[in-house]
Amino acid sequence: MSKNTKTILIVSLITLLVIGLAILIFYLVYQSNSNNTNNDDRNNNTNENNDSNSSINVYDPENLTSTNYEDKTVTIYLFKGRGCPHCEHATEFLETIISEYPYLEVKTYEVWYNDENYELMQEVLSELNLEISKSVPLIVIGDNYYLRGYSSSRDEEIKTAIENAFRDNNYNDFIEDILNNNDINVNEETIN
Repeated sequence: MSKNTKTILIVSLITLLVIGLAILIFYLVYQSNSNNTNNDDRNNNTNENNDSNSSINVYDPENLTSTNYEDKTVTIYLFKGRGCPHCEHATEFLETIISEYPYLEVKTYEVWYNDENYELMQEVLSELNLEISKSVPLIVIGDNYYLRGYSSSRDEEIKTAIENAFRDNNYNDFIEDILNNNDINVNEETIN
């Protein structure tokens, strides 16, 4: 084999490796963005379904009529594992904000050591078209917002999701429907 042929062959192999690596990186970035987009789409769906007050992004008691305020509850569902530090941080955060939203209810379910609670989480993940796993924490608000994992950098996003769910005339608490329509004996705790 001539020196030029060897050089062309080596350059071709290196080019193929670089292209393969670029495709792999593109795929990983696309998968990551796809997961974030699904979450953003759920959040954006809430905005599209809001009433004329949708431009307000902060809870404002002056802007609410007493009838819609008294009649509506928004529930946050937190699926957690005993001993999970991220779950503890999420719980602490929710405990600090519950008094800011008089219409908010927070229900938690320990899923690592409670099979019934894990069964409920599996139903929820299935409904959200997410991979079934024991990965926690999982935070769900209505059918337009979910968050797997927790970081304090997501606090404002969670608050916005709460406010959007409250304003959403089509707010759907599908987890309550699952609980009412299935024979799952869960052990739930409520954060007050």
